Amino acid sequence: MKFLYTLYNLLTAPGVMVHELGHAIFCVAAGVKIHKIKLFQFGKLAGYVVHDEPQKFFAGFLVSFGPLIVNSLSALFLFSQWHEPYGGREWLFLWLAVAFGLHAIPSTQDAHALFQLANRRFWKNPFVIIGYPFILILYILNWFKRWHIDWLYVVLLFWLGAWYLKF
Repeated sequence: MKFLYTLYNLLTAPGVMVHELGHAIFCVAAGVKIHKIKLFQFGKLAGYVVHDEPQKFFAGFLVSFGPLIVNSLSALFLFSQWHEPYGGREWLFLWLAVAFGLHAIPSTQDAHALFQLANRRFWKNPFVIIGYPFILILYILNWFKRWHIDWLYVVLLFWLGAWYLKF
């Protein structure tokens, strides 16, 4: 069983890396200082970005949802390149797209950080209340990941990219 877990981690490592880069991209865009980035490692925590707390809720929202945006758009583009003849390039794109899609959903830690930020910013900006349903969605998606809902998300991305978008 440990072998399968290690193999899964190796095969989906590019998705973890892009997930963490998604956080970092939006940190830079929002002007949030980054202290440390670990794009991939073996263990319970596959990667992380240590950064300052965003000063505004919307910036924190973008930092937390960055992986969903970056991984999903990257996977959609790669899936849209899936077409005949199926050569090495198409198989590489398929593998990367699946890896990106599997790690698109922000983690429970991302949801928790955004929830804490919303609670601290609520009295300064009551419009933060709009963010709570999105935070709840993150918690629910992470709960469903126990039953591999992330694979269903990848199938949805595949359908959108490979059959609908076709760049």
